[in-house]
Amino acid sequence: MPFQFLTNRVARPKRTSGTLVFILFSSMFLLSSGNQFAAPKTNGFKFPQDHFFHKGYRVEWCYFIGILDTEEGKELGYELSFFRAYLGPKVALYPVHFAISDLEDEKHKFSQTIERELGGVAGQDKTNLWSGDYRMEVTGPADFRISAFPRTDSGFGLELELSTKSKNILIHGKNGKSFKSRKNPKFFSYYYSIPRLETKGSLYLEGKEYHVKSGTSWMDHEWSSPEGTEAAFDLSSKDISWDWICIQMEDGSDIMAFNFKNRSGDVETFGTYRSPDGKVITLENENDLKFVPEDKTWKSDQTGNSYKLRWKLISERFNLNISPKFEEQEFDARSSTGLIYWEGAVKVGGEVEGKSVKGKGYLELKPFR
Repeated sequence: MPFQFLTNRVARPKRTSGTLVFILFSSMFLLSSGNQFAAPKTNGFKFPQDHFFHKGYRVEWCYFIGILDTEEGKELGYELSFFRAYLGPKVALYPVHFAISDLEDEKHKFSQTIERELGGVAGQDKTNLWSGDYRMEVTGPADFRISAFPRTDSGFGLELELSTKSKNILIHGKNGKSFKSRKNPKFFSYYYSIPRLETKGSLYLEGKEYHVKSGTSWMDHEWSSPEGTEAAFDLSSKDISWDWICIQMEDGSDIMAFNFKNRSGDVETFGTYRSPDGKVITLENENDLKFVPEDKTWKSDQTGNSYKLRWKLISERFNLNISPKFEEQEFDARSSTGLIYWEGAVKVGGEVEGKSVKGKGYLELKPFR
């Protein structure tokens, strides 16, 4: 059953129009530039405090993905993403993206919302972060309870408990300061992940409950654009594109990688690799990492966007091939954040440290608009 807090509904504020939502949210979807604002002590993130949204930052997102085996015999993937865009003392927007992929029947269903801090419909307190019908509860240094029960989609939702040891928290970049450009090091965010979250609970799809038997989740948390800094590097720009992936290999290694691209053809690639024995290597130099697509594309019948869904990820320590569990895992978020992107479950194979190994992950692709 859903958590008790979901039964205590409050009236929703009047919705912001889709066009205005895009203008407001995309105007804040920026990376930090400059150092006019006191940065957090990234060599000393504090958990669980840093799992929440941070005062003084204009844009932040925290999301969970996982590929789970159920007692009913289905393999399901999920995404639950929380965003916050601070637009001033009286305006903060809280979009949420939620999706479940049936990896056997190749079905992808998604839902979304965008709420404001009015009447308690969205916000956070000492233990919870919520927006409408979606909630994240922090229960420990690396422990969460998440739920999604969109009232507009009966029989669609999830309720999961996620837990791992705090030593599994993976800090990216230079002690948590994740650079997005070598050409301009002023462009950065604060960024950490939590791979290998043991996952218990249930997912609901097409009116049927599926009980988690095994599988792990991955949590990602990133924030940028301190108030008072120069707004730069607009991620919502039609001239900016990115590719991102998280991978959990069967040998115990964890990998995060991303590309930032512009229409001029410039591509900058960064990543983090944690070996099976726990050694963390930051991949931030120009030749440290290659994250490149194959030529074949898939075109969405719904939006007309085209995506390259098969990739190679190569460094001195690994050589991996990436392919989608199935192709139709696009998320049309025009009614919440104004973007369209592909985010879905992928299978991974290749070599890590010279040994053949398989893995699973989630791939996100934001094309040029």
